[in-house]
Amino acid sequence: MNIRYLVLLAAVLAQLAAGCSRDESAAPQPQGAPLTLRLTAAAADGSGTASGTDSEAEIRSVTAYRFEEGILREVIPGVAAGDGLYTFPSAAPHGELRLAVNAASIEAFAALTPDVSSLETYRSLEASIGEMTRQGLTMSGSLDLAGGSAAGARAVTLHRSVARIDLRSCDAGVEVHSVTIRRIADRGYVEPSATPASPASAARETFQRTYDAEPLVNGRETLLYLCEQPNDGLEVEIVARFAGGWHRLRNTLPATILRNTVYTLEVYGRGAEAGVSVTSGSWNEGVGTESRPVLEGLVDLEASDLPDDVRVNEARDTVYIPHTPSRLRVVLRGGAGAALTVDGEVRGVSVTPQSLTRGLETVAAVEVSSPLRVPGTTTGYVGLTLSHGGVSSGRVVLAFEANPVRIEGLLTLDDDGVCDFGRYLEGELARITLPEGMNLRLEFGDGESRWMDLVSDGDAYRLLGGWKPNDPTADGREQEGFLVVTDAAGGHPERYTVRRRNWGLPVVRIGGEWWCKYNLRGDVKSFEDQVPIAADPAADDALADHLIACPDDELLALLGDQYQANNPQGLPLRHDGTAFYHEGMVSTTQNFGTLDPATMAPYGYRIPDYDDYAFFTRNENYNIGGVGERSYTNASGEPITVRIQEREAEFLGHSYGTIAIYEFRSGEAVWVLCGLGHQWNTTSGNIAPMTLLMATYGNASKTWVMEGYAAADRPGQNWIKFVANNTTKTRMVRCVKTPVEYMYD
Repeated sequence: MNIRYLVLLAAVLAQLAAGCSRDESAAPQPQGAPLTLRLTAAAADGSGTASGTDSEAEIRSVTAYRFEEGILREVIPGVAAGDGLYTFPSAAPHGELRLAVNAASIEAFAALTPDVSSLETYRSLEASIGEMTRQGLTMSGSLDLAGGSAAGARAVTLHRSVARIDLRSCDAGVEVHSVTIRRIADRGYVEPSATPASPASAARETFQRTYDAEPLVNGRETLLYLCEQPNDGLEVEIVARFAGGWHRLRNTLPATILRNTVYTLEVYGRGAEAGVSVTSGSWNEGVGTESRPVLEGLVDLEASDLPDDVRVNEARDTVYIPHTPSRLRVVLRGGAGAALTVDGEVRGVSVTPQSLTRGLETVAAVEVSSPLRVPGTTTGYVGLTLSHGGVSSGRVVLAFEANPVRIEGLLTLDDDGVCDFGRYLEGELARITLPEGMNLRLEFGDGESRWMDLVSDGDAYRLLGGWKPNDPTADGREQEGFLVVTDAAGGHPERYTVRRRNWGLPVVRIGGEWWCKYNLRGDVKSFEDQVPIAADPAADDALADHLIACPDDELLALLGDQYQANNPQGLPLRHDGTAFYHEGMVSTTQNFGTLDPATMAPYGYRIPDYDDYAFFTRNENYNIGGVGERSYTNASGEPITVRIQEREAEFLGHSYGTIAIYEFRSGEAVWVLCGLGHQWNTTSGNIAPMTLLMATYGNASKTWVMEGYAAADRPGQNWIKFVANNTTKTRMVRCVKTPVEYMYD
């Protein structure tokens, strides 16, 4: 072996032996120098830092939480070193530092455990608004320790964990008597997040402050602090007194209430306007009292051109313009060089500024044109503001008064004073209240029926839309009438137009009801699909004979369709080459007996109920006999005559079988019942042509049925029955007219 190698090996072994003989502990890691931070609170508007004298930026306690790789490693109390400096004796200057300021009363921090708690847990800490304001305002900040130097202080800007709401009332004569803010979250997150949210544990509270002893006038004060939160119905309501009247003012707060932000509720009263605006601004605005500048802008009554019915208030800062058509010229007074700004918009109103050169004080004017403001419009405002160098020096408000006629109900006028319902409508259309000294009447064009009526009801009028039985012009044509409002002497008329479409169905008055003469067909809501009054093929007492003699295709059209409950479309008769069926029939449907009776009928008509059909029978299982004519008394003791006829029908090129026509007479009234029978399930051919199931309202299981038999099969057998039938079976729909309060000739 090489001698040099042996010598070297011996030396190494000697060193190893010497090292193993020592009894020493491992050397400690070098201790990190204390970290020094300069802490300042951010201004609310983000433009720098808060004032050093801002009590809401005061730091009473600060604790640092050092995270490394997302895990809490140290909790380090900060030590004040003066002049905004704080030292943190960190043992290892690595990772990220999170600062909690004035958070000593927040219980959630006590649960944080080094080497266990995560950064996500820290960021999700929540607290009540009381905890975040009890020992100063809680603030938060953060610092990335990587790359920092221990040679000097590093700066951290803190952000308050809460928002603030102030109240400001600085307009002359405005008194604030109470403030209410609803649906405030009582808890929030200490740390900010990308998307502000409220904890699931947050409850909603109401804040209220009243000024019973002395209202807030010409001043500003802080109302409350809020947690950061999305706006979940936050609403502000302020009760104020202004211009001799009480006002309940409402507004909503922004979509998100952000931390470290001041929101100001500014109550204003200018001219005839009073309101509350919501603005966000600097935390440094403070809680001082401000005075209102002296207004220059006033109405120059001598230079203005104002009609007699235009009023100006005593302060000459509000012009009241009536609802009637007006043209006027308003001249304002002010200092030389003042600029005029027009703000606000009222539909139909034109406000055109003009420059004047009548001397130094008369600086501006506006030409105003206002159309008739129809009932239903509210008072509108346009502001005229004078300013010097962008600073407001005066304001005049043009108040365009609402029409004093109050209309409630279905009738709504457009800007042209027209209400076009665009459909058939009857009953109470509106309730109209007039101011004292005004009159109301109806007018109609030549040849137009008085389809509307006015009925006095206490201090108001009810406007009724009427119905005329078997009106031959009820074919969907437009009906028009006019509401005319005048003064007590009949002068200064205001004329408003009301229109509807006039529709109706052929009817017969029998048994105390107006019965439709024909079954429905097509869309049950569509008058256009039904047999029209003007094209009724036969008079009441001739209808039965007409149905016996008319061609098969006409008979099919007059017999109508079959229906299932809540399907407004008729199920027309079809033939598949083997058997008849009703197209569109389904196995599962709703119940005529429980469905609103107006649902399956044109407007103004309804499905008959038990009593309607009961008029035609003696009891719930009564045989009215076979072909021929006979008389009997019904259950109410009234005499009824029935005539029954039969015919063979061929529909769609195929034999349908025997059809029965039932003609009922009561006094002078004649009513005819007929139909296609019914289909009892969805299988083609399962149709009973002579058993008429009538759609009946008011009973969940039973319906009225005309159970008929051909004279050749079972002579003398035609029964009126009230019996159970399932909802799948199709029904014919024969309507009755809903009662109307006003019928016109």
